[in-house]
Amino acid sequence: MPASVQWSERGFVAVIELTNLTKVYAATRKGGAPTVAVEDVSLSISRGEFCAVVGPSGCGKTTVLNLVAGFEKSTQGQVLIDGTPVTRPGPERAVVFQQPSLLPWMTVHENVGFGLTLRDKSNHGHDEAIGQMIDIMGLEGFEHHYPYQLSGGMQQRAAIGRALITEPTMLLMDEPFGALDAQTRSEMQRFLLELWRSWHPTVLFITHDVDEAILLSDRIVVMTPRPGTIAAEIPVTLKRPRQWDVVLSQEFLHYKKRILSVLRREIG
Repeated sequence: MPASVQWSERGFVAVIELTNLTKVYAATRKGGAPTVAVEDVSLSISRGEFCAVVGPSGCGKTTVLNLVAGFEKSTQGQVLIDGTPVTRPGPERAVVFQQPSLLPWMTVHENVGFGLTLRDKSNHGHDEAIGQMIDIMGLEGFEHHYPYQLSGGMQQRAAIGRALITEPTMLLMDEPFGALDAQTRSEMQRFLLELWRSWHPTVLFITHDVDEAILLSDRIVVMTPRPGTIAAEIPVTLKRPRQWDVVLSQEFLHYKKRILSVLRREIG
């Protein structure tokens, strides 16, 4: 990472608190029953922490992320960011989805800089910041390529760069590597580990992959089937920086066995 690119002080103050959070969706057809997606979820995420959420399909993992992002409003309970209730999306919360959602008519340079352009239409000094971010993302030489000319991993790097360039206080990631092949996914996991080690953003990371959760996170939240509640919170104390071969260690396998045991118990 170039020395001139650093988080500002505000990049170290993010704290997420969920208090008795419940989300109920109205019935989708006449006479149908409402759906309780998550129920009475309470969780606190410290600044600079990497917190992963795992659980079976439909357990409300993405609903939790959407509530933190401000895309949806809770039925009961609340989400606090540094003690302030979340009522809408905000620039301090950057979201990375499973699909990169890059704008197809824009180049890598334009996509990465899109947030800066929205914030400051003067474009003053943007090119240097965008160039530095492209270098950090490992996309140098592809500045003028369009999304369709990039591999899946490169598209996701561009999406992460677009999210980070405005210096959000937290990164909300909804299965960001789920659509990638195994090799590219492994490369992106290593990339994210290095990115987090350099910048230490607060990360809420949604995944179905238990191995991925253990490899990346400081703490793993295991959710029950719908209505989603928290079945367990498991701190991960594997030494950092983490290397790829940690997945072969007995300690890693111990975490995996523990998490799978919770999931199997909850699924029944």
